[in-house]
Amino acid sequence: MRNRLQWSCGPFALFAALAAPALAADPPQSPPPPSPTKVVRSPGNAEWAATPAEAQTRAADSKKLVFYEFDQAKCGKCRRMDQLLYPALDFEALLIPMVPVKVLIDSPEGKQLASRYGIDDIPAILVTTPQGRLVFQMVGFENPQDFYPHIHKDLNDYRAFSRKVDGQDVAHLPAVEALDTGRALYQRHDPVAARPRLQRASTASQASPAVRDEALELLAAAEQDLGDLPSSRATIDKLIATTGDPDRRERAELFRAQLPLAENKPAEAYALFQKFQKDHPNSQYRSQVQALMAKVEGDLHK
Repeated sequence: MRNRLQWSCGPFALFAALAAPALAADPPQSPPPPSPTKVVRSPGNAEWAATPAEAQTRAADSKKLVFYEFDQAKCGKCRRMDQLLYPALDFEALLIPMVPVKVLIDSPEGKQLASRYGIDDIPAILVTTPQGRLVFQMVGFENPQDFYPHIHKDLNDYRAFSRKVDGQDVAHLPAVEALDTGRALYQRHDPVAARPRLQRASTASQASPAVRDEALELLAAAEQDLGDLPSSRATIDKLIATTGDPDRRERAELFRAQLPLAENKPAEAYALFQKFQKDHPNSQYRSQVQALMAKVEGDLHK
């Protein structure tokens, strides 16, 4: 490709030189000083938060996402990931709409986040809204060529999903759409937004029995996650009383039996597990029930 300056040697450039001889007498201009090299002051040239709480607050104030990087002392794979990601301009562009924070997975904050999002190995990266809705999650790292297409696809998918959710009139949603978005929100760890959609799906007049049953099952779980145990109990009792699906009823009874554990009532939970074994001697969940009973029994004798 030609340098752009070579195009100045045409007839218009010659005419300008003849018409203005005084300009030719001026001394040549010194070339402008080179632009200073950009100083990289932090990974991605971003202002990393000191704690997850700070990152969440700053992200909420600036309408950004939170970028969590899980780390651990003496993690060789983490250092390798950092060396491959941090120098890249792609990483700097990625962090523009985010507030990043590094979290030690064995710290109290790291354990809480890892438990909530099911992160069981490092290195790991998590992107959420300030309120905790899941946008992107990666456990393990191979190379940047895999990482960037993956995260950009998930970011684009999330933006489309978020626009859809924000535009919904929940009170008038068709039952299937209410269930689909409620399920997706619950899977993205957002029980607050999932709850009204699941309530709509479970009560809409046109909801099929299968839609109503799944909505009630998910609704009880969302209410439990929100700490509303009375509502969760009422919802699961409704499912037990109305479902025509034997397998779903068994799952609902097991869910109901575990609610007392959240209230520190192991004896009540143990009695409900015993009742389940008596009512369903051939249940496919029998081994799971026995394991739960053994754990509860151990807690009772501590």
